[in-house]
Amino acid sequence: MNSKTRWGLGAIAASVLLATPAFAQDDYIQDDDRDERIYDEGRSDTGVFRDLNVSLSGGLNTYTGDIGDDTTTGGYLGVQASSRPLPLLGVELGYEGSRNSFEQIDGGLWRHNVGALAKLGPELLQNGNLRPFVGAGFGVSALNPSEGGEVLFDNDFVTEVPLAAGVDYNFGGVTAGARATYRLMGGEDLGLAQTGNIFNFGLQVGGAF
Repeated sequence: MNSKTRWGLGAIAASVLLATPAFAQDDYIQDDDRDERIYDEGRSDTGVFRDLNVSLSGGLNTYTGDIGDDTTTGGYLGVQASSRPLPLLGVELGYEGSRNSFEQIDGGLWRHNVGALAKLGPELLQNGNLRPFVGAGFGVSALNPSEGGEVLFDNDFVTEVPLAAGVDYNFGGVTAGARATYRLMGGEDLGLAQTGNIFNFGLQVGGAF
């Protein structure tokens, strides 16, 4: 599988997530007194689509354990669709793609992940725009070694349990945030007894609907 194919798979997953806001299309409310339609801005104060937004993320990605011994620190890119159905609870669906080069051989370890995250935290400041949080979730990743990496790793699907801590901030229709995530990988054998977990740190920026 070449680089174009790998990122192509990521683009497909990202496109699916970016289509999510279609569920929150512009609403029009009938005003009985004036008999006219008023634009509702697509942002609901309650329900699943409360504070719906889509954001892009990027940052550093590193492995622990045996996998960390064989790879260097790499980078990741992602896209997330999230909402806050309750004042203390947020939910997020996302795609994340990363690549970490091998230490001793050419090539690198590609990873494509789709997952869900539940975020718990208060809404601070006067308008609730500052939102620190902790989170936990579940995901599945496809790991794919390239350019000779098959000597050390097998192509495989692995499960992940992400544990995250960070902060989000809303200003106008723009959202921004920073987070650190430790991802517990399932006990799948990736070849030559390769084991390890994932740590990444990154920034996010997006828009609210």
